[in-house]
Amino acid sequence: MNQLGDRLREWFRERKQKLDLFDETYVDVAQTNPLYTLGQIVYFSWIVVIVTGVWLMFWYEPTEAAAYNSIIRIQHEVPFGWLIRGAHKYAADLLILGILLRLYRMYFLAEYKRPGELSWIILFLSLVLGMISGITGYLLIWNQRAFWAAKVVLTTSIYLDELPIIGATKFGTAIAYIFLGGPAIGQGTLTRFYAIHFGISALCLVAVELYYIFTRRRRFLMSPAMILVLLAMIVATSYIFPAELGRRADPNRTPLPILSDWYFLALYQYVKYTPPLWAGLGPGLLINYGMLIPFLDRTKGRKLSERPFFATVGFVALTWYLLFTALIIWNVAVIDQDPHLIMLATLGAMIVGLILEVRYRRRQRAAEAAQSKPLRPPAGGRAAPSPGA
Repeated sequence: MNQLGDRLREWFRERKQKLDLFDETYVDVAQTNPLYTLGQIVYFSWIVVIVTGVWLMFWYEPTEAAAYNSIIRIQHEVPFGWLIRGAHKYAADLLILGILLRLYRMYFLAEYKRPGELSWIILFLSLVLGMISGITGYLLIWNQRAFWAAKVVLTTSIYLDELPIIGATKFGTAIAYIFLGGPAIGQGTLTRFYAIHFGISALCLVAVELYYIFTRRRRFLMSPAMILVLLAMIVATSYIFPAELGRRADPNRTPLPILSDWYFLALYQYVKYTPPLWAGLGPGLLINYGMLIPFLDRTKGRKLSERPFFATVGFVALTWYLLFTALIIWNVAVIDQDPHLIMLATLGAMIVGLILEVRYRRRQRAAEAAQSKPLRPPAGGRAAPSPGA
């Protein structure tokens, strides 16, 4: 037991030394490769979200009766309220986009391998927390689209009640009840979502600041020019595309289609295609795979050609994410046909990836065996005498 504890502490110590929260160790690389500015973009957009969110707290009223009216007042009556609200929304979008792009960069470049496991796990967890913060913040508008989009996401856990043994405990219903604050979306939901939305950023900010204080690392390395460019982009987007207001939430009138923010759209298409139980299980399995990928991928190489199966998994996941997002926007779904085609295409891609993986490993073993073979003396000749002969 002591040996296991020592190994875990050693594992954590090594990864903590190489921990990279916002690409702060890639400053030199970022000068020639813009992909390594993503971490700093994530940090910058997060700070904008926090600053604008604190400002919005002074004007927002988290009650069923006043929430929507307070949003209208912020948008039209409070000085520069439209700008602060727009900056909050579009900085949050930039935050999620930056995390997603950085995750794909780390995945396809195998940066999650030793000693980058902890950096990957924290980044993937930040995506999950960011999406939770997104759906909770989205409901705070208390308009039709936000109300019904939140309802679809929150009630997905109910399908877990179809699981054998666990389902008898009504585990899925209990999860939905906890988040809803009752049997349906109401004041309890709004109160919980307001607390969760604020609490996630507050707790994460404290944890990040403590980390930088104790490690004495520089937390922000972005150039002033880049800061001005990003701020200008956020301000221009807020002006050209003002944050939506929509209509006040009406529990008795279902809008069609029911859609949430862009980063959740693929999930809605997935729910359309899958049986109820898998609609609840799928997202959880995907999160588990993402968190465990550093330990599942035991290949030695980092190039895509050196880990064909895991590269295939990444390309398939990215393809379906983009395709499902497009299909839900176009409102295209053939329920009787599409799931079978999707399963066949996914299975075919996985088989091809597995075959390529096996071929690569066989070639590697053959090359290693050839290198380890002793040199044979030429035919008819004699082996060279040993030094001690």
